[in-house]
Amino acid sequence: MGKKAKQRRRQAAEKVNFPTSLGQRQSRGSDKRVLFAVGDADFGYSEGKILRLAQRLRAPTRWNVIVIGHDVPTIEQAKRLMLEARLIEIQSPGITVEERLRSTDEMIRETADITIPGSDLLLWKVLAMDDFLSSLQLFGAIPTLSLEDADAVVVPLMAVDNNTRSTCGLYTWIISEARRKRIPVIGLEVSPLGNKNTLSHLPADHYVVKSYWSKEFLVRQKLAHAREISILKWEDSYFLWPGQDEYTEAYLEREEKAREMLNIPRNEFVVLIPHHVAFLWEARKILEALAEIGFPVHVVIRVDPRTTRRHLPEREIVLQSYGKEIRALHHVTIDERIGVGLLLQLADLVISPFAGTTTERASLCRKPTIVCQAMGQQGWRGEFTYWEPNSDKLPDLIRSWQESGWLERTDLARVIENLVTRTPQISPSKDPENSDQRPLIEKAPKLAVLDDPLQEAR
Repeated sequence: MGKKAKQRRRQAAEKVNFPTSLGQRQSRGSDKRVLFAVGDADFGYSEGKILRLAQRLRAPTRWNVIVIGHDVPTIEQAKRLMLEARLIEIQSPGITVEERLRSTDEMIRETADITIPGSDLLLWKVLAMDDFLSSLQLFGAIPTLSLEDADAVVVPLMAVDNNTRSTCGLYTWIISEARRKRIPVIGLEVSPLGNKNTLSHLPADHYVVKSYWSKEFLVRQKLAHAREISILKWEDSYFLWPGQDEYTEAYLEREEKAREMLNIPRNEFVVLIPHHVAFLWEARKILEALAEIGFPVHVVIRVDPRTTRRHLPEREIVLQSYGKEIRALHHVTIDERIGVGLLLQLADLVISPFAGTTTERASLCRKPTIVCQAMGQQGWRGEFTYWEPNSDKLPDLIRSWQESGWLERTDLARVIENLVTRTPQISPSKDPENSDQRPLIEKAPKLAVLDDPLQEAR
């Protein structure tokens, strides 16, 4: 990079007053510190929403969340969201043709007898023509400063859409420094996993992904054990997708107020039942089934305040029709104030006696949904909607989904908190190569994974 370009970059950083050293410690509200890496590619892929995930991580925990980026636009946006940020330059001075040939020759000699697993293709024939030469473009670009101390580091997983040169350099440097300093690393799925890109995934102590299918991919590829992978809740995953959704934006704005009105804690498993007076028998059988699933749930029954039958509003119909079934459950809320579009986003599972606007919207929000209607259809209708006419089968169906991990969703804050709490902070060895300390993660054993995570329930 020329002198003028470097000068412009330095002036841009000084203009927004970014510290260029990670040695500064500015604690705000909590001693817990989380470093959140955001490369230009991930910032672009999520259309900037990934920074709102860092912001959301800070809100309930009051941790000191620090965004680390390599380009000025990302850092500027982080500052506008009132996030502490650090600018790390990832720029290579370049290499000569002679240096490139010498390095490539050395790489070929070192890997001459290594083949791609399952084939006769020599590894160097792939690396020498593409990946290795591209890696040389980062020669001399790794920062010389040290990563500041932290309780955890969040780094996006590199995949098809987020592997620009500077992003690769930033993430490689951060993970290398974190491993050296024994800081737990959380690998975050932004660009979808798969697409044959298994060699690019840097090691993490825990992986956070957007879907069950991504979790299955990591397990199948032996990149992690199932217990080392968490699936994000819809609202956290939303920050890692391109585009905006008005329903989700409204939910994010009103979530805390809605939980307060419904008295629903964040970690409660929530089942939404949209009620309809034409399906009283089905609703009663659904409530009976929920009492048999074997784990506590918070049930929200949505009623319409405008609906009356004879002299009874729908709320009274529910209370008089299902009194015994409601008393048998862990916690039940009958709601007529909050819109169903917001309620279903609070839910972990939707069970409805009929298909309608709620079940349609639930699929768009990636919410597992069961339509339980007597004499109705049976089987899958799309990726997230399952029809089951026999209410007696609901307990086993829900339990099988829970045991397979399909219903398990969490937020990033809880993942980090659990990892930090259970991971001892070990001082780095002076001589890592001769250290007898065990690694934070071990190679995962072979697992038997279902081809279809829900096949037992069918």
